[in-house]
Amino acid sequence: MSQKVRIDGVKHVGASVFLGVDHCGNPRWTRNPERIMVWLCDGWRARFNQRREQRTHNIPVKDEAGGIVDWVKEPLGGPDVAESLSDREARLQCSWMAGIPAPILSSTDRIESVEWFAGLKRRKAIGGRIPGFKSRHRGLGFVCWRNASKTGNAIFRKTGRKSGVVVITGMNPAGWVRPGEKAHWRVAIHVRASQPIRPYTSVHVDWTHRSLVFVNMPLPLPRTGNDIIGLDRGCVHTLVSSDGIFMDMPKPSKAELKRLRYLQRRMSRQDRVNEARGGRTAKFASKRRQRTLSEFNTLQGRIVRRRNDWIEKTTTSLAKANILIAMEDLDVKAMTRRPKPKPDPAKPGQYLHNGAKAKAGLNRSILSNNWSRLMKRLKDKMDANGGKLVIVPAAYTSQTCHKCGHVAKENRESQAVFHCVECGYEANADVNAAMNILGRALIQTGGGTA
Repeated sequence: MSQKVRIDGVKHVGASVFLGVDHCGNPRWTRNPERIMVWLCDGWRARFNQRREQRTHNIPVKDEAGGIVDWVKEPLGGPDVAESLSDREARLQCSWMAGIPAPILSSTDRIESVEWFAGLKRRKAIGGRIPGFKSRHRGLGFVCWRNASKTGNAIFRKTGRKSGVVVITGMNPAGWVRPGEKAHWRVAIHVRASQPIRPYTSVHVDWTHRSLVFVNMPLPLPRTGNDIIGLDRGCVHTLVSSDGIFMDMPKPSKAELKRLRYLQRRMSRQDRVNEARGGRTAKFASKRRQRTLSEFNTLQGRIVRRRNDWIEKTTTSLAKANILIAMEDLDVKAMTRRPKPKPDPAKPGQYLHNGAKAKAGLNRSILSNNWSRLMKRLKDKMDANGGKLVIVPAAYTSQTCHKCGHVAKENRESQAVFHCVECGYEANADVNAAMNILGRALIQTGGGTA
């Protein structure tokens, strides 16, 4: 797993860094490390956006009445977008980008491709917009490949018990070296590293939040047991094991939910005021709305981090203790789909009650338990330590008796009580479902020899 460290400071050593030419054609150099870091972030973002604008998306073709008659593919940069440039051509075309190190510019190709297809997959799964361009206002950062050559790039060196330095090296282009100086320069990023840094392939610098991430391969988790277990996911209890263990994800407190609702109502009022003053773009001009949004994001981020921390710790303990884990195959997207409206045949233009309010509450409960993320993290960790995650069909796992195998809707007396009408077996409904899930997994994998 990647390692995140805090940036303590930045120092510059060597020649003055060439930043390009101004509007009068005069060259600009600097020795300010803060300015150099911003320049590296701007160059990486500009090269990333150059690659992103070549991506095509579907544009609707409408008739005079406004109806869609066809779809055409068009680049994100528009129909008049420039042709794709190599890194060398981009350096020649933009003088201010000429001195940016090659490991930084070349990283944009792979990062952009991975982000694009991940965004399309996420959009297909949970909806949303197509991936767009990177904005300077959303944060500054860049990625640099580790290059252990003669000069070296993104090389980490330990300087103390809990400190180290990451060196970014570069060279000014020929003809733009400051008189009396050499061409080579380097930036030393001092970081606070409390743990040994594992082998890594690249570093991701988040200059806005002064953090740096070493991107490396995850280490296999040492297994402490070779047990087998079945897990049932639910709304009342996030996870229930076939051993009768209940695992509940931490939920936001009443005070946090009350504060979130208050901030949402306040932002809604501020939106209406801003729209009355200037339309949609006026939302970004209100300082009061920005303060409200910042407070809302801070509180929401605290809730999300607490939930993700529980997911990581729970999946780690499960992956360490078990060699086989069984889970049911749940289509979360279909389960959280809103009900279709029911037109009233007796009253045209009106609709019958379809339970949309109750279904919305159920959808919120399902999504707040993060079933998909739980399964994904558990699969990653089981694959890393040689374990196996078995996914079985979910049909009738909650209505089947684990003792006699009788299937009936009447077996499930309530959410928590299971009472078989055939053999009289009684148990917790979620525990019974988890045992059925484990039984199906053992049948699917070959029984006890799994």
